[in-house]
Amino acid sequence: MIQLILDGDEFLVKQHVGAIKAGMGDAEMASLNTAELVGNQADAARILGDASMMPFLAAKRLMLVYGYLDHLDKRMAASKSADSAAHAEAVQLLEGLTHPPETADIIFIDSVDKRRQLWKGFTRPASADAPERKIGGLSELVQAKHAALVELGAPDARALPGWIQQYAKRHNIAIEGQAIRLLCDYVGVNLRQLENELQKLAAYASGRAISGQDVKLLVSDASEALIWNLTDALSQRNGRTAMRSLYELRRGDANPFYLLTMITRQYRIMVKVKDAASSGGGNEYDIAKLVGESPYPVKKALQQSRQYKIEELDAIMERLLETDYAMKTGADPETAIDVLVAELTQRNR
Repeated sequence: MIQLILDGDEFLVKQHVGAIKAGMGDAEMASLNTAELVGNQADAARILGDASMMPFLAAKRLMLVYGYLDHLDKRMAASKSADSAAHAEAVQLLEGLTHPPETADIIFIDSVDKRRQLWKGFTRPASADAPERKIGGLSELVQAKHAALVELGAPDARALPGWIQQYAKRHNIAIEGQAIRLLCDYVGVNLRQLENELQKLAAYASGRAISGQDVKLLVSDASEALIWNLTDALSQRNGRTAMRSLYELRRGDANPFYLLTMITRQYRIMVKVKDAASSGGGNEYDIAKLVGESPYPVKKALQQSRQYKIEELDAIMERLLETDYAMKTGADPETAIDVLVAELTQRNR
């Protein structure tokens, strides 16, 4: 068996590999019959050679190969012609995988650019020893059923509630719909963290259904943390980091109106905190009580507000109001947020 797991989610890949190892029987014997190779530490000869070794008191060996295909793919792309050493290694690998040893399962956990030659195939030029020939790529191995393409990507934001529900069902965890929605909002598509949060919530609920209130009590809002990353970058006038934080939020399916609301909230907290601090409000816990906020956002706001004069914060609040009006009266919301972030990183102190 040859499996190609391309761009798989780390959590799902680990589960998949764990299930295969469990199917090998005794854990100690499975460990003795499992080999792992990583990236540039491997080559075609070693992969095929290790796969051909006889298993020890077992029916099969398991070969786990991490990052090698991506490494080879990039070497081939950097080559000037298809008669390079990288292409020769690709020929050795692709032809070897056509007839793999029956006593080994080989799993490639990797990433491959499907526009390039390792996936699509290539023509090997004629040489003194051999005529020109067409070499089928990984896609041909999949089509001929010599290898299986295993899809283990994380679910998108729309499918995430179903994933949480299915996970809870498999592990006999009762959970309410509101709790599922809040987990999607707070954690996003981070399956390992979701597993940890679900196990923690199940222990807390102790047999009853996990409620939305449980999630609010025990799970930190990841999207809010990302907003603070964005406002950190804005206060430091770091345009590159600000844009990266903005795109991370968008990957989590945050819409522009939500982003503007959250950015406005953070700056409003800064205004309140700076005003309280200038009036001798005390430490972050004293100020938190004074302004009616939790200690964590107050601590962040204290750090960030030092980068601004109060007049600058007032001007930023006016700019946020202008952006809100523009977005609600026909301006493209995504563009409006992009322009806002760019301006805030360049604003004079």
